[in-house]
Amino acid sequence: MSASVSAADSTESFTIAGHTFRMLKHVQRTAQEETVEWWELRNSKDQVVYRETYPVSVANGEFDSTVSVTATPITTKEGAGIIVQRGEEPSDPMAGGSVQMFAYKYGREKYGVDESLFQSFGPPILVEGKYLGLDTDTTRPKPILPPGITTITMDDTLKFKIWTGNFYVIYPVRINWITGSLEPALRCMEATSQGRTSRCSYPVEVEANRESEPTFVRLFPDPVDGATPKHIVLQPDTKVEYLEARMQLDWVSQDGKSITFEVNGEVWLKVRIAGQEGWAHNEEDFQALGVPQVD
Repeated sequence: MSASVSAADSTESFTIAGHTFRMLKHVQRTAQEETVEWWELRNSKDQVVYRETYPVSVANGEFDSTVSVTATPITTKEGAGIIVQRGEEPSDPMAGGSVQMFAYKYGREKYGVDESLFQSFGPPILVEGKYLGLDTDTTRPKPILPPGITTITMDDTLKFKIWTGNFYVIYPVRINWITGSLEPALRCMEATSQGRTSRCSYPVEVEANRESEPTFVRLFPDPVDGATPKHIVLQPDTKVEYLEARMQLDWVSQDGKSITFEVNGEVWLKVRIAGQEGWAHNEEDFQALGVPQVD
């Protein structure tokens, strides 16, 4: 360790279902900044539930990159746990770090009865966008059961804002309390004139940067090629409402070490312009709508 770098340990405690868990971090510091070299999550028996380490490189009294790690307790409808988030600098402007969840498998069914059931619900999710927090899937049907029978209704989700290259979509991740894992909340199969696809519809978040000159956009009646589009004139002050996106967003495992969300195929954007609704999907039309591609 360089003479200009010091090290220190910190600890933070959380009570989950009556058991105390500790987050231990080993941090290296210079006069200007700090970085996490490793962290551990330990249970009430001081056993290591999970450990992660990061390389540290120093040049001229400065770190080549820095890592920050935060732990936040969560309580959902069906269970409780800890969310660990990691950030890194320098990073891509769209990068949102990583998110990893630790909780009791089976949720409230065996809430804290067996501390060995407290586990990682999967590898870190690498986010190109932002983790938005907890949510509930209100569309998931509730089973009708006989008296005295209980079940876990898995409508707890983690919500993410994911960059598609042109705009953000809101992507839900289901907490599967039975398997002790995270999984896509949406699994879609759509029949189109060109066959079946695995595209889903997602809410959008758009930061539009419209052109200052009149232009036009082609709107298709459905999110498939082949139909005849309408040509809509766009004045600089024409009101455009961005309604939803349709695309295939894949859940990709990186050798079991991390999870990423990746756009697969065409991205369609539904808009409403002066009362007329339709779908756009190529870069020329996205440019006219104020959502050009940004890598």
